[in-house]
Amino acid sequence: MALSLDRLRALLGEPDPWGRARACLWTASEEYLGVGLPSDYKAFLDLYGPGSIDGYLSLSRPLVADQAELDRLWSLEDWRRERLGAPELYPYPFHPDPGGLISWGSDKHGSEYFFRPVEPDPDEWRVVVGSECGDWFETAGTFCDFLVRCFEHRDRPPFMDRGWPSTGARYQSDACCES
Repeated sequence: MALSLDRLRALLGEPDPWGRARACLWTASEEYLGVGLPSDYKAFLDLYGPGSIDGYLSLSRPLVADQAELDRLWSLEDWRRERLGAPELYPYPFHPDPGGLISWGSDKHGSEYFFRPVEPDPDEWRVVVGSECGDWFETAGTFCDFLVRCFEHRDRPPFMDRGWPSTGARYQSDACCES
């Protein structure tokens, strides 16, 4: 984890101050989900805060962990309903179904990014990306490994914008000075 996170810091630059990491917010999310979340995902968002990479890939994290925020961040009820109506378009179950995908981001072209929690250790979960057109991509490796491979333009969704990330990509934080 540390090597990929260090590599991302070198690629994205040092984060802008946005607030502070608070373990209780992740604990609330994990209790809501009923599973732990990958440690490198939490470490990245604790470092950079909610925001986007180069204005393309948006990432959220809990800031207050009240019920409305937890529902907004983690509920996939709409996805579950869509899958029931068209299972051929959705080859994966959605949380809280067993092994159901857990959302962690989206991009400006409508693709959604998920963890696939089929391993007992969250740090071994796979990354799954679903495009707006119904194409799916799955890969092994951690959250940070996936982002590094995106920067290196290898082992990434074929439907991902070919120009992303741009040279000199930066992280733009959405939260400023969270208390």
